[in-house]
Amino acid sequence: MADCEFCAIAAGERGAHVVHDDEHTLAILDEMPTRRGHTLVLPKAHREELLGTDETGKAVFKTVDAVAGALRRVLDPDGFSVFYTSGPLVGSVRHAHVHVVPRAAGDDVSLALDRGDLDHDAAADLAARIRDAEH
Repeated sequence: MADCEFCAIAAGERGAHVVHDDEHTLAILDEMPTRRGHTLVLPKAHREELLGTDETGKAVFKTVDAVAGALRRVLDPDGFSVFYTSGPLVGSVRHAHVHVVPRAAGDDVSLALDRGDLDHDAAADLAARIRDAEH
């Protein structure tokens, strides 16, 4: 897609520090990392969404798993934060991608979520509706 920086990277028209490259996916070190090893996993073909699509989403998440394993062997982190955002919330790059961030105890990475109490009656209804929608 024209003017997509991730498409340019996938096409070899723009440089990046590649950590994984296969037929369907590419994993690169983030240019503005939150932690050492912060990696972006993206489909080579332009997609704005991964969930509910063809095999692309499965390929990306398989690569996420492979990259996390390699990061674990190289950096020995305490754990990982892995996140994906879709739709208009995705930010400035409209090419789907997953962040894989190696974590350490006490690091200053914040992925805070405001939390509330679960309404069990409403949750039971919602869970049933979601189960029904899967079929």
